[in-house]
Amino acid sequence: MKKIKVKCWVEDEGEKFYGPGPNELLKRIQEEGSLSRAATKMGMSYKKAWELVQRLNQHAEVPLVILKKGGQHGGGAEVTPDGLEITREFENLQRKIDELVEQQTDLIKVLK
Repeated sequence: MKKIKVKCWVEDEGEKFYGPGPNELLKRIQEEGSLSRAATKMGMSYKKAWELVQRLNQHAEVPLVILKKGGQHGGGAEVTPDGLEITREFENLQRKIDELVEQQTDLIKVLK
């Protein structure tokens, strides 16, 4: 079955910094309360996840994730209210794009 697929991401001065991967990472951090556990659940190295969070925070006007250093009680990670809002808005945009793509049946008819 043929399907139209569209990828969506946000760029800042030509550099991709937010899309499906970062969105999922933020959601996993929120669920797990830990960057390490979030990265593991995604099959991503801690280093890559840490770099992604640094890039997100660098491109956003306010931090999206706050990382807490380990210690006697362990570290952790917290998605800020702005980070949570961005995940909601990105998912709303993705739903709208998916709905628009589903309406484009004429192209699929021509390709059959």
